[in-house]
Amino acid sequence: MKFNINPQMMFGLSFSVPAQVADKHLKLAGAAQLKALLWLLRHAAENPSSEDIAKALNMQHADVCDAMQYWIENGIVTQDGQAPVEPETPSYAAPEKAVAAEQTVEQAVSTKPTAEQIVKRTKESPEIRFMLNEAQHKLGRTIGYDSQATLLMICDSYGLPVEVLLMLIEYCVSIGKSSINYIAKAAKSWSDREIDSLEKADEQIRILRRCEGLWKQLCEMTGISTPRPTSAQSAFLRQWSNEFGFDIEMIYLAYEEMANHTDKISFPYMNKVLANWHEAGIKTPEKLEESKAQPKAEPKTARKKKQTGYEASYDLNEFIRHSEMDPVVYKKKED
Repeated sequence: MKFNINPQMMFGLSFSVPAQVADKHLKLAGAAQLKALLWLLRHAAENPSSEDIAKALNMQHADVCDAMQYWIENGIVTQDGQAPVEPETPSYAAPEKAVAAEQTVEQAVSTKPTAEQIVKRTKESPEIRFMLNEAQHKLGRTIGYDSQATLLMICDSYGLPVEVLLMLIEYCVSIGKSSINYIAKAAKSWSDREIDSLEKADEQIRILRRCEGLWKQLCEMTGISTPRPTSAQSAFLRQWSNEFGFDIEMIYLAYEEMANHTDKISFPYMNKVLANWHEAGIKTPEKLEESKAQPKAEPKTARKKKQTGYEASYDLNEFIRHSEMDPVVYKKKED
């Protein structure tokens, strides 16, 4: 079944929707977030407040604030008195281990718990009550039903202990990614990788902090203006730093190697360079210079020419191989 827009509506009163909303966020944003954004786009000229949106849509004020936080962090909406967030650039191809983290966060269950169920859980479980209260404290805002339901599903379906979830929330807030959707996506990734203890969470955050430092240094050395790496770029940085053991100096040399061959920044290209250096045991700039100074091995044909004084016009090994494999065909001589 196919659908088309009524032509009469096309020429009536209408308003614009950023293409990125349809291209990227339809599968990521929740119903409340999309509803709030559409209302805001329709009434953008009126400069409405969060209270106006809540009243018009019959939503809780906390839910509206949660919804707008998602669009603010993705560069679609701006908040008075704050500079707009630069949208993330398109992701480069990530290593296989990071692909799962890039997928859309799946709903843990088919339906969210109702408000009544959330209230019941908070009464029955002091741990859940503490988690919701502490989450509001760390986020610096009151969270509404949608956020409470998502956090509860993270605990119940992803299996993250409350203390690990709170540590994750604190980290997300520290990097300016405090939307519940982002936290849920990160929680799914941690769950898949079994980061389910304070020790594992602390180690993961240490790795992430190191990658942030590497990105900042790389930006200063190369002039890259993006404030934060994409998820795919972060995955490359983790691989280069933790698996390959490279520091920022070697990563920058790989950047220069890439810049000598292409006009566009290509992390996959840098990854190939660093992977080759890692395989060859080249870990320092000095070792890299030594490898460049070593004479390259000559091709077999060149060595054969030096030894015999001439270069054969055919490959003897190839000739023998065909003579052994190709069938002999006899043809009757024509009169």
